[in-house]
Amino acid sequence: MDILNDADVHTILEPHQDGGLISRLYETGEITDKEETVQALGRRAQNVLYGGDEHTAQRLLNVVEYVSVTGERSPVPNWPNR
Repeated sequence: MDILNDADVHTILEPHQDGGLISRLYETGEITDKEETVQALGRRAQNVLYGGDEHTAQRLLNVVEYVSVTGERSPVPNWPNR
């Protein structure tokens, strides 16, 4: 696994906004429900992998690990600029 920082997560998630938990993480850094966020990211990674983009799927799985380690948290001040 690559070690991701906040800026990495923001960049990786930009094209994968879903109007839900992934978008919330992308926009604010907030993780409101760790398990559901992990599941949403896992489903997105699976869909991307089925589409043939193994590299992007792996990057999304790296975000899954980031969320698992970070856990639930409130919105992060200056999130897009971190």
